[in-house]
Amino acid sequence: MSRTGEGYATALSGVSSTVRGALLLVGLAPALTIAIVLIATRPAEVTPGAYVALGDSFSSGVGAERYSRGSGICLRSPQSYVQRLGRTVSSFRACAGARTADVLRHQLRPFPTGTDLVTITIGGNDAGFADVLGACLLGAPATCDRRVDRAERFVRDELPGRLRRVYGAIRKRAPGATVVVAGYPRLFAGARWCSPTGRIDAGEQRRLNAGSDLLARTIAAEVGRHPGFRFADVREAFGGHGICSSAPQLHGVTRPAFASFHPSVAGYATYARVIRAAL
Repeated sequence: MSRTGEGYATALSGVSSTVRGALLLVGLAPALTIAIVLIATRPAEVTPGAYVALGDSFSSGVGAERYSRGSGICLRSPQSYVQRLGRTVSSFRACAGARTADVLRHQLRPFPTGTDLVTITIGGNDAGFADVLGACLLGAPATCDRRVDRAERFVRDELPGRLRRVYGAIRKRAPGATVVVAGYPRLFAGARWCSPTGRIDAGEQRRLNAGSDLLARTIAAEVGRHPGFRFADVREAFGGHGICSSAPQLHGVTRPAFASFHPSVAGYATYARVIRAAL
């Protein structure tokens, strides 16, 4: 598949590249105008500036059930956290499957004048989110361990530099904006595997959750090097709501497959709550 506009050639592979292939077994706003409100008894107030939403499937809203017409394989949902922050969205650019290079190439066209808020999730696809989960879901334990090892080496050694380039480019385009970088949840509840497809046992769940912790620490450390950037750590907020828990806010294996291992509608509400607290 070739890219057309924002349709990334790797979009669904980023959402679920290996998962998508493997899970075939199961069938796997307009720019905000800055207005001055004149009130006779109070000083004039200026409405918030423009809000730009960047990132991957955890920002576009994959797993949130409904997707906006025209968003194509970017799968932007009106139920994403982006639409729940209480801000008019000036430019919703997040796209399923996006990696850091995709943000730099496709999502950083000129920002609206007066952009004062940017949100983003990015880095999970660079680390091979889908490949890792596919290897653990359908492969032998040794295969899962090797793939997690490789992803962790990447997160430690290469991801910080990629994030630095993205964050620096965002700051150039929005010098005065608050930039909220949201992390990724621990996916698993440590419960008995509840899907009829594949298996991720308790030990593998712990290993994968530890990988999520490493990813969160790495993103948080890089965010801390950039003034005006804030890290929204969602891990604790998803505690008790992992896959196969009694009250999950994350999907396990789904039909269609692309929503697998992504937040549900309730999960995106949790994301929005954590991001609002970071503002």
